[in-house]
Amino acid sequence: MKNCFLPADILLPKTDDLTKWSVVACDQYTSQPEYWQWVRQRVGQAPSALNLILPEAELGAPDETQRIAAINANMDQALKSGLFELLPDSYIYVERTLDRGRVRRGLVGRVDLEAYDYSPDSTSPIRATEGTVASRLPPRIRVRQDAALELPHILLLCDDPSDELLGPVAQAKGELRSVYDFELMEDGGHIAGWQVRGEQAAAFDRRLVEFAARVADKYPDLPGTPMVFAMGDGNHSLATAKACWEALKEKDPSVIGTEHPARYALVELENIHDPALEFEPIHRVVSGTDPQALLAALREAACAETGYSVAWFAGSETG
Repeated sequence: MKNCFLPADILLPKTDDLTKWSVVACDQYTSQPEYWQWVRQRVGQAPSALNLILPEAELGAPDETQRIAAINANMDQALKSGLFELLPDSYIYVERTLDRGRVRRGLVGRVDLEAYDYSPDSTSPIRATEGTVASRLPPRIRVRQDAALELPHILLLCDDPSDELLGPVAQAKGELRSVYDFELMEDGGHIAGWQVRGEQAAAFDRRLVEFAARVADKYPDLPGTPMVFAMGDGNHSLATAKACWEALKEKDPSVIGTEHPARYALVELENIHDPALEFEPIHRVVSGTDPQALLAALREAACAETGYSVAWFAGSETG
C-alpha cells in the first residue's frame, strides 16, 4: 500500500518573536470575538500568522470578501519578502508541553487527499470520526481556494499501542535539528519542533508501510480499504481541502494524477494511545421525550457487553 502520509515542503517564519507569530487555530473562540481583538492588540505590527488567517468568529462579516483578498495578498507578500525558511521534503517532530507538564507528541506532514473521504459510508484509508456538515464548508472554501499558503490545525490519529511510528522519532530527537522552541501565547503551553529528513524520514516511511499493511487485521469488520488513520480534530478543515481539490479536478482535469499542491493537506499525526491525549465526554440534553422509552431504545441500538460506560441522568434517576 502506498503511504498516504508523506513528508512535505514546510515553511517556517524567520522572526525573533514566535510567540506573536503563532496564534490559536482559527476555529477557536468562535463565540468570543473579543479574544481575537486582544490577540490583534498583542501582535501589533509584528510578523504573525494572524495576518494570514480569518478567524471563524468573523466569518460572514460584511467585509469578508475584502478581508480574504487582503489575506491572500499578505500571503503573496510574505513569500516575496523572504519571510520564510523552506524545509524541503521534511517532517517536523513536535512536542507540546501542556498543563501539569504533560507532553503531547506529533509528527507534521502532508496527507494525500485522494486517500480521504468524509462521507458517512467512507471506505477510504483516512476517515472522519464525526459527521461533516456540508453547510459549514462554503465559507471555509472561500478562504482556502485562492490561498498561496496553508496554515493547518488538523490532527490525524493512528491506533499504535506499541508506539512503533512516533516512538523511534522521539528517541532520536537528539540527532535532529531543532527548528523552534518557544512559549505559546495566552497560556497555550510550550512547543518545540525538530526537522525530520533524510534517513530518519525514510525510516519512518518504512515503518508506516509495515504499519499500514497490518491494519486490515486490526479492523476486520470495517468495509473497503483498510483504515490507516482517523480524523482527530479539524474535520471540517480537511473536508474543505478535499472539496477544493475535487473542485480543481473538475475545473482542470489535467491535474488528475499529478503532484499538484492542492492534492495534499498539512496535518499533525498523533498516536491515540499517547498518555497526553485526553478525550473528554460530550454531554447531550434530550427534552420532550419519554426517558424510559429513550433508554430502552438506546440499550437496544447502542449497548454491548464489551463497550464503554455512558452515564445517564433522568430526573432523580441515574445509571
